[in-house]
Amino acid sequence: MESVLLIMTMLCLVSGMLKNSLASGKYYPLAFGLACALFVLFAGRYAVQINKLSVAKALEDLKVVQDVNIAVTLHFLAALGFAASKFQKIFGLKRTWFIKALEYVPALLVFPALFYLYLSLLFSFVGVSFGLIGGVLALAALLLVGGGAYLLRLAVPEEELRVELLLIVELLLFVLMVCSTIFHPSAILFSPETSVDWKSLLFTLAVVAVLFLLGYWQLWPRIRHRFSKKKRSGDIPASSASSN
Repeated sequence: MESVLLIMTMLCLVSGMLKNSLASGKYYPLAFGLACALFVLFAGRYAVQINKLSVAKALEDLKVVQDVNIAVTLHFLAALGFAASKFQKIFGLKRTWFIKALEYVPALLVFPALFYLYLSLLFSFVGVSFGLIGGVLALAALLLVGGGAYLLRLAVPEEELRVELLLIVELLLFVLMVCSTIFHPSAILFSPETSVDWKSLLFTLAVVAVLFLLGYWQLWPRIRHRFSKKKRSGDIPASSASSN
């Protein structure tokens, strides 16, 4: 579990770097990198008070892992909205105010990732000064999250390609978190004594059916109208060519 969380921590930092490279402000990546560095320096006083045993107990608690899963899921949904806003902006499509607002949501998951990385470094380098570890990590956060965003802008100037990379990283992070929750040692996958809650199952199926019918009722006339319009526009040149 600790190895998976370290991989997820690295993915969070890479996601933050990609998201900062897509920010509209010129100095936004630098400001966000400075915020990450200050967070590491400020969180050091709390990180030194946590021992390895308490972290291990927290990772063994399924409820804690489920709470982390909820946070990662919300972060993934915000990343999807961010990508949708960026794609609509790149291709010149009309955006609603809600989609525009999602473009300004920062990569908040970077901060708990830095805190967990700080704890891992404290547990790994026993005997090293806490201030030295915090200073090195703060500098690394500034260079990676802040400076790495500027390097990405130079290396990958196409915004749509960086959005695709962000989606891949976010999807991998989400899949790892879901797998960590499902295959947690304390998770009960199946219990023969547990009966099926038929009321909840039928209620869920009814909700899915109603939403499907509403979507079909709202979207299908538009899709059919668009296809018929394209078909008519394609038939007109063909008929004119045959007449000539």
